Amino acid sequence: MRKAALFGCVFLLTVPVAAHQSWWHGRIQAPVSGGKQPAESAGQAKVVKERIAGDYRHPDEKLLRITGKVKVIDASVLSFDDGTQVDVSGMTDAPALEQKALIADRFYPCGKDAAQFLEKLIGGRLVTFYAFGDGGDRDPKRLRGRCFVGETDLGSELVRNGWALSHHSAMTPYEIIARESKRGLWRGPFIIPERWRKGERLPGE
Repeated sequence: MRKAALFGCVFLLTVPVAAHQSWWHGRIQAPVSGGKQPAESAGQAKVVKERIAGDYRHPDEKLLRITGKVKVIDASVLSFDDGTQVDVSGMTDAPALEQKALIADRFYPCGKDAAQFLEKLIGGRLVTFYAFGDGGDRDPKRLRGRCFVGETDLGSELVRNGWALSHHSAMTPYEIIARESKRGLWRGPFIIPERWRKGERLPGE
């Protein structure tokens, strides 16, 4: 009788311990991420070009979408890893790298500052570009459209923070916000980028 009772106690103690060991063994065997990127992340570095359905008004029109890593050429132009150059946004206009502006009578490199803002905004993440034409009068070889990081519209953010101007009524509220908040270019006098590219300069620039 005493042996049976003793065996029952041992059994009751053993089952929970065994179950606990089995659970912990499963946790130990679970893969632990190391310093290397997962295979799917490494694959994301490739530039993906695809034709997708557009909006409901144009059911037969196929829109070009490009996704991949980019290099910032300036605050208006991005270059994908395969060399494809695109407008950050066809509805905005940003200063060229060489352009300067004024803050309290002192020149600063507004073009470089705008490009640096865009680099930080992208942060090395994948960019998705939706094309709707070529570069127009700026560069016919460059694709025109809109760029996103996730769901963030890069052009809208440039205008809202004062590093680009509106070229479409859809962007006008963002420009007003930047102007009234004195952000970016709006902190002092500057030449409209379009006019600067045609040769107009601030006195002393």
